[in-house]
Amino acid sequence: MAMKFSDIRSGLKKGHLQLWGGAFFLAAILWVFVISENRYTYIIEMPIEVRNIKEGKTLKGEVVPTADVRFKATGRAILKTLLLKSISNFKMVLDLEKISTSYDFDLNEYYDKYSQKVVVPSGFELEFIEVVRPDSIHISLDEVMEKKVWVIVTTKIHVAPGFIQVGELRYTPGEILLTGPEEIIKEVDSIETKDQSFENLTSPLNTTIPIDLNFPRVVASSHQFVKISADIQSIGERIISEVPVEIINVPEALRVFPSPSTVSLTITGGVEYIAEITAGDIKVYLDFSKQWTTRQVYYTPNIEVPVEIIQWRDLSPKNIELRVTKIQL
Repeated sequence: MAMKFSDIRSGLKKGHLQLWGGAFFLAAILWVFVISENRYTYIIEMPIEVRNIKEGKTLKGEVVPTADVRFKATGRAILKTLLLKSISNFKMVLDLEKISTSYDFDLNEYYDKYSQKVVVPSGFELEFIEVVRPDSIHISLDEVMEKKVWVIVTTKIHVAPGFIQVGELRYTPGEILLTGPEEIIKEVDSIETKDQSFENLTSPLNTTIPIDLNFPRVVASSHQFVKISADIQSIGERIISEVPVEIINVPEALRVFPSPSTVSLTITGGVEYIAEITAGDIKVYLDFSKQWTTRQVYYTPNIEVPVEIIQWRDLSPKNIELRVTKIQL
């Protein structure tokens, strides 16, 4: 059955009345609460700040970062705290000046004795009652140790079809400085980056990756990230001509002449990389002491190309003639 317009308008009016009624009721309760001089108790979460650790010492383990603290105040003071606490300097101070190795703080006993260490900014009329949670904190100190450790990059790089990574992955820093409790730091020799992979790359990679600092907060690191870079190039081919043929391990009494004295070949690799390759970067040679025999005239040379070249082919000519003569004394 279709709803009439008058029914819709009536429903909207009822909904508005309920919304307005709820807002008015909430405002009235809040107004009574604010102007009331009655005192209430309220629990506030406050950060714990550790101070005055002895020189050469550091925390051996993490300290609970916050405490739930019960205060007494008027409704107005509590409302002000609710509104402004996030931008105000509330904190619970733990002073470790007299601690050499370890100590168990009974928080209520400690703050009853040192109430000034419950830091409430001026203008907030709150009366400290007790610490609700935790009831105690164990403090343990250790010698401070600094140590340089190697960074191991676990990043995986995958290039798109038709492309190649030229050279190794480059990264900096290669080592970082860790500072913290000797018990933890002395066991660490290297640290890895967080697992991360890059897929189908078609251009050079330059980015940062986070170091996997899987330590308690008491350990500080000189670096949080590692800068990495990889040279990604499209694959191409190039003919290299006039590559000299070298004869090695020739006896002193002989002279050996290759014919022809140069060859050409085709190399495959990153287009920018192979564009810089010269004939001098490629080694074509015959090992006289291992390959030469009086029954043979033509020989297949050995080819060595830079490691970044994917492959070589089409050697021309494929065989080299050796002409051997004795040196006349």
